[in-house]
This record gives sequence, C-alpha cells and structure tokens, in this order.
Amino acid sequence: MTVGKLALVLSGGGARGAFQAGALIEVLSFFERTNRRINILSGTSVGALNGLAVAQAPTLAAARAEIESHWKNITNDDIYKIRGWEIFGLMLKFATTRMDLWPTVEGVDSLFDNTPLYKRYVEGYLNMDLVRARKIVDEFFVSLCSLSTGEAYHRSITGEPDEGKAREYIMASTITTVAYPPVRTVVADPEIPSHLRDIPQYYADGGISNKTPLKAIFHAGDVKELFVVNTYPSYPTKTEQSIKSRFPNVFSMLMRTALELLPNLYFLRDIETVKDVNNDLEAWEKIKTAALSAAHDQGTRTQLAEIFKREESKFSFKDGDKHIITPVIIAPDEELPVQDTEFVQPKLGETFEMGQDKARKVLSTLGMNMEK
Repeated sequence: MTVGKLALVLSGGGARGAFQAGALIEVLSFFERTNRRINILSGTSVGALNGLAVAQAPTLAAARAEIESHWKNITNDDIYKIRGWEIFGLMLKFATTRMDLWPTVEGVDSLFDNTPLYKRYVEGYLNMDLVRARKIVDEFFVSLCSLSTGEAYHRSITGEPDEGKAREYIMASTITTVAYPPVRTVVADPEIPSHLRDIPQYYADGGISNKTPLKAIFHAGDVKELFVVNTYPSYPTKTEQSIKSRFPNVFSMLMRTALELLPNLYFLRDIETVKDVNNDLEAWEKIKTAALSAAHDQGTRTQLAEIFKREESKFSFKDGDKHIITPVIIAPDEELPVQDTEFVQPKLGETFEMGQDKARKVLSTLGMNMEK
C-alpha cells in the first residue's frame, strides 16, 4: 500500500483545457485500474472547472463521462460574449489621451463578457452537497490571486461553508485579466490589517502568480504521489514549430510572454523545488543510516536515533511530513492547435485527442513500480 497522499494538479490554459480533459480521461482510468484515491485535487483557471467536474462526480467513470461531454459540446458562446462597441469606445479614448495617462482612463475592464461561463459552469453547475460528499476526492482546492495586493490564495471548496463564496472563488480562478473581468469580493486573510479586512478586492486567475498551483500542494504535506496535467509545453521547446513561430503584433507578444512563458517559469521553479527536497531527503536518510550502522551498541544507536529525530524537525525539507516524490507530468510536446479563447470545433476535439494520446504514453511508461 502507498503511504502518503495522492495529489492531482490541473493547470490553467483556457481552451487548452481540452488537452487536459483528454488527459484526465486516461488519468482517471489509471486511478480506477490501480485502486487509487484522489486525496488532494487542485486546479486553477480551466483546471478549476475540470477539477469541479471530478470533485462532484459520484465515481471516476462518471467524472470521465462528464468531462468528455463538456468538451465535445462546448462553444465560444458557452464561455463569453465579445464587447465590441465598448472596446471601440475605449480605443477612441486612448487615441485622444496621452499615453502616460492611459492607466487613468475610465472604460470597459475586459475584452469579453464571461456571464455565459458563470451561468453554465459555475452558478448552474456547482453542487456543494456533491463536493462535500467526497465520493472520489477528499479535498478540492482552487487558486486565485488578488490584483490589489498580489497575494496568491489556495482555497478549499470542499471545506467552504458558504456556497456563494465557493462560487466566487471558482469564478475568480477562471479569470484571465484583460480577457475577462475580475471578481470583486473579500477573501479572509489574517495578515491583512483588521481595519482593512472587510474591503472587497479584485481577484483573478491564480495562474497570474502560478499557472500550475504546486507550491500549495507541497505545503499541505504528506504528499507521496503527484500527478500534474499541464496545458502548456514544458519550455524551452526547441522544435521546428517553436523556432519558426511568429508574433505579428504587440498583443501576440504580450500573450506569449504573460500567459505562456512567465507562468511556466514558476512551474519549472516548483519542479526544481521538488528535486531539491528529494535530494535533501535522500542525503539525510543516507547520513542517518551510515551513522546508525557505525554505532557499536544498541544504546548508542538509540541515542543517535533520538538526536536525529529531534534535529530533523529543524530542517525545512522535513517540514510537513514530506516524502520523496517522482512527479508524473503530462504536458504537450509542442504548442497546441488552439489558443486560450478559441473554444471551437474541430480544434477542441483534436486537442482533446492529443491529451489522451500523451497521457497514454506517459502512464504506459510508469511500470510496475507505480502499481499498488
């Protein structure tokens, strides 16, 4: 039996979530075959929505069917409406205002109106009784970020007593700034001065600070198995497609930098943290084993064991009952055929199948060491 918790982490990525959905079909099948339970499920942006479908499903098979149904039928109209004249009006204001004053110009706060998404996939979909039933997921978290303070939050939907607040957390997690309007609400934070705690702030996608919310998972402690489904390639991708790619205007360069490259740097940083913790744990165990083996009698070994137990609590790599983790990462090999706001068929179907194919390849290489 596996000791420790299993964590499943779902990244953001908008329409790229079709890749994640396809991969989830295979991952959930793998969990079913190997009798694995999801102890921690964490999602941001589209990962929060895919995660919700899993968290409130009665069985792994039902979760697979629900996810596939969503992504085989979803369209742009289910997600957003374009703010045509409002954007045009704002552009006119910019054209007649000095550039240094642009941040003060009043106008529309997003390119799209995401009311359709809220109505269909949050307000009309979230069932707190099903989430709290914990049929296949023990704890479901979403990540969000305050645009006011820059603080990132990892909130439990399972443990949230207020359904309205849970809806706000999920909705905020889906917000890509500029594309969609932020959510204005209050998030409990004891570090905020008491006289400021009830002031609503603007919140958006946790992917602003971390597209793949790994750090909060590590802080949860006792994680032994980690599965990550990322919707972006693990950069750098030195492929022909990447090398020949073009960025024809300022918006394409902004999206490439802010939505793709920068968030991936956080992901790579967190994966390096996993490797560092693994190395520290392995080195510590070797030191203990060598010292205890060199002891000449049982009394000395007992004393040394007590010293090690006392001293190891001072090391950060032992904080939270950490284990050596070999992450299972499922991510595209190259750029996907869809962009974040491109909820169109047949591209979504093609992307969905790419996720399935990649997950099958990754899971098939795990070998018998992953079997219980």
